Amino acid sequence: MRKALFAAVALITIVSCSSSTGKQPLQINSDKDLAGHKVATIAGSIYDFLLSPRKDIELQLYNNDSDLIQALTDGHCEVIAGDETFINRTMRERLGIKIACLGEDHFPTALMFRKEDKALAEALNAVQERMIRDGSLDSLKRYWLQEEYLDTKEFTHLAPEESGEPLRVATATYLAPVSFLIGEEWYGMETDLVRELARYLHRKVEIQHCALTAGSMSLSTGKIDVMMGSLFITAERQRNFVFAEPYHYFRPAYYVKDYEANASQLGFFRKFASELKQNLIVENRWKYITEGLSITIEITLLSILLGAILGIGLCAMGMSRRKWLRSIAKLYGWFMAGIPMLVLLLIFFYVILGHSGLSAISIAIVAFGLNFASGAASVYTTALNTVPIGQSEAGLALGFTKFQTFNHIVLPQALKCGLPLFKSQCVSLLKGTSIVGYIAIHDLTRAVDVIRSRTFDAFVPLLVITVIYFVLVWLIGCIINLATPKKGVL
Repeated sequence: MRKALFAAVALITIVSCSSSTGKQPLQINSDKDLAGHKVATIAGSIYDFLLSPRKDIELQLYNNDSDLIQALTDGHCEVIAGDETFINRTMRERLGIKIACLGEDHFPTALMFRKEDKALAEALNAVQERMIRDGSLDSLKRYWLQEEYLDTKEFTHLAPEESGEPLRVATATYLAPVSFLIGEEWYGMETDLVRELARYLHRKVEIQHCALTAGSMSLSTGKIDVMMGSLFITAERQRNFVFAEPYHYFRPAYYVKDYEANASQLGFFRKFASELKQNLIVENRWKYITEGLSITIEITLLSILLGAILGIGLCAMGMSRRKWLRSIAKLYGWFMAGIPMLVLLLIFFYVILGHSGLSAISIAIVAFGLNFASGAASVYTTALNTVPIGQSEAGLALGFTKFQTFNHIVLPQALKCGLPLFKSQCVSLLKGTSIVGYIAIHDLTRAVDVIRSRTFDAFVPLLVITVIYFVLVWLIGCIINLATPKKGVL
C-alpha cells in the first residue's frame, strides 16, 4: 500500500514538473493575435469585461491570482491577461513565464469606497495630492511598480498607525507589488497608500484578503471601508461605488510560457525537498498552516457542540405529540437539506448577521452549527427509533422511572447505532469548513492560497493539507469509536 501511494505521488510530481522542451512559444504581438487561443483572466476584472464579448477565443475565468498563474504553468490555458506588474521578473524567471507583449491602453487604477463613505475617498485624494507635491508618491511607485524592491534584501513599507478606530481594508490580490503578505505583515504599493490614509485619519489598518466579488459585497454591506487590489475604474463599478483619484495607469500585458527558459535539472527527491523548503520553511510559511489549522479546529468543534445541543431540541420537536412542533422540525430539516452550505454561509454573513458586529468566525460557527443541528436531529431520531418500544415497557414494568429507563436501557442501545452516523456528520462538517475562506477566514484552505500566492506551487501545499485533513478525520473516528459502547457493556 505504501509503495503504491509513493508511486502515485512520484508520478504526479514528475508529470507536473516535466520539461516542455521542444515546444515553440506563442507569437502574441497584440490582442488580435489571441484569436484561436485559450485565454485566462480574473473574473470581474477589466480584462473579463474586455475579453468576454470575443467569440474567437476560449476565455477561462479564475477567482484568484494563484489559480490563474497555475493554469498557465500547468498548461490549462495558453495566455493570461493581466497588468504589466502582475508577475514580477523574479517570479517570471522562476516559473518560466514571459510577457509576450504589452497593450497600448492605459487603465486608471484606484482604491474603491462605498458611496456613503465618499469622505474617505476625498481624504485619500488629499493624501495623494500631498504625496505628489512632496515627491513621495513617485518614490513609492519607483520602489514598488518599477521593481526596486526586488533588489533589496528586506521589503520596506510605511509604519502602520497603531491606534484609533480600525480602517477595515480588503484586497483582491496577494501578489507583489500591489499587496502581499509575509508572515503577519502586509506589504505593497496599495498597502502603503492605505497606511498613509490611516495616518492622515489617525486610524489603525486592518487588512484581509478576499475574492473580488466577495470584497465588493463586503464593501456594499459596510463590513469593510476600503477595497483594493489593482482595481481598474470602470463605469459599472462607478454606478455602485466611488473611487479615489487614480494613483497609476497600468498597461495590459499578455503572459505566455517561456519554453526557452532553462529547465530545472534537479532530480525528483532534490526537487521535492526544494519545494518543501520553498513552501514551508522560507519566510516561516508553515505558520500559515498552523494558524489555519487552529481556526479550522475551532470552527469545527464549536459548530459540532452548538449543533449537537440544538439537535436535541429538534429531535424532541420531531418526536413530539404536537403536530405543529413536528411540522416546524420537518420544515427546518427540509430547508437545511435543500440549501447549499456555501449559500447559507453567505446569507448569514452578508444578510442575517451582516450588521450584528459578530466576527466572521462567530458567524461561521452559527451557520455551520445550525446546519449541523438538522443532521444531528436526524441521527438522534434514527438511533432512538432502532430501540424496540418493548425495551422501554420492560424497564417501566421492572420499576424503573422514565429517566432511569432512558438512561440505562434506551440510551446505550441508541448510542451504539447512532454514534457511527454522528461520526459521518462530524466528518462532513469538518470538510465543509473549507468554504469559510469565502468570508475572509484564514482556515486551512485559505492558508494554501496564501502560500501559493508566494510560491505558485500547488502540489506541496495541497499535499500537506490533504494529510492534515486525513489525520483530523482519523482522529474524529478514533474519538467516536472510544465513545461507542462495546458488546459486553449492554
